[in-house]
Amino acid sequence: MLAFSASRAANIEVVEKIFIDADHMQLNIKTGYSVYTGNVKIRQGELKLTGDKVTVQQNNNEIKRITVTGKPAHYNHVTEKGENIQAQSEHMVYTASQNKLVMTINAQLTQPGNQVNSQKITYDTKKKIVIAGGKSGAASAAPGTETKPRVNITLTPKKAPTGKSPDKATTE
Repeated sequence: MLAFSASRAANIEVVEKIFIDADHMQLNIKTGYSVYTGNVKIRQGELKLTGDKVTVQQNNNEIKRITVTGKPAHYNHVTEKGENIQAQSEHMVYTASQNKLVMTINAQLTQPGNQVNSQKITYDTKKKIVIAGGKSGAASAAPGTETKPRVNITLTPKKAPTGKSPDKATTE
């Protein structure tokens, strides 16, 4: 994925270029820290990130961390299998070395067949593992509130083959 996604051809790793479009950019060449603001769009191959503000931390021309904020910020990736993975939240942090995208504040992740909504979603972009919500069993309610944040999941089962009812056994 981002900086990150590579394709192999004859055992040579090729990293796709990253394209960034924004209204304003500030780069500190010495630290490798850059800030992009105003309708920011990042594209690398089939991966797209958009937001109001993006900060990029680099070290020796290698991206370490990308932080995206927006109302909401968006993540969209079409996998090698052609599956569309979409996410949105008000705050996203991608840590390249861990292949980890952490989304907070009104987070939503949609993959083929399911959708997850939570205040925090962690997505392993390499292993395709999704973790949502707070610590297991922990009451993580905001002070002064009586309910703790919940995870909402929508699963879409596969349809039964046409002409066959899934609840009736056929005997011939």
